[in-house]
Amino acid sequence: SGDASEGSEAKAKKSRSSRSSRAGLLFPVSRVDKQLRRGGFAERFGASAPVYLAAVLQWVTHKTMDAAGKISKKSNQQRISPLHLHRAVQKSSVLKQLLRGSVPRRRGRAVPQRQPVASPCKKKMTKSKKR
Repeated sequence: SGDASEGSEAKAKKSRSSRSSRAGLLFPVSRVDKQLRRGGFAERFGASAPVYLAAVLQWVTHKTMDAAGKISKKSNQQRISPLHLHRAVQKSSVLKQLLRGSVPRRRGRAVPQRQPVASPCKKKMTKSKKR
């Protein structure tokens, strides 16, 4: 009976790999599964559905980032900006059709507004200037 328990322990240790690693993916299959269940898209779905969806998300991300990286290299920049991502989607017919213009257009950088609460008190500043 000792040999049987050792065999089952070895099996348990072997199957302790994540679903992402078993599928050969970088995207988290378990997290996609959890979001599918929480989303209420269907009452039931197969065990391979989150694996397939994670693979598709990984492929779309890889294709987009690859194209954006090439565009940023052409413009002699080391960082990929939102403009590079937008241009990559617009250039690729596959990504353009997949997203169908749902990528927001670039309207310039967001400038942070100064908060009046965070600024120092003006009364103390004026008293020190008068002296």
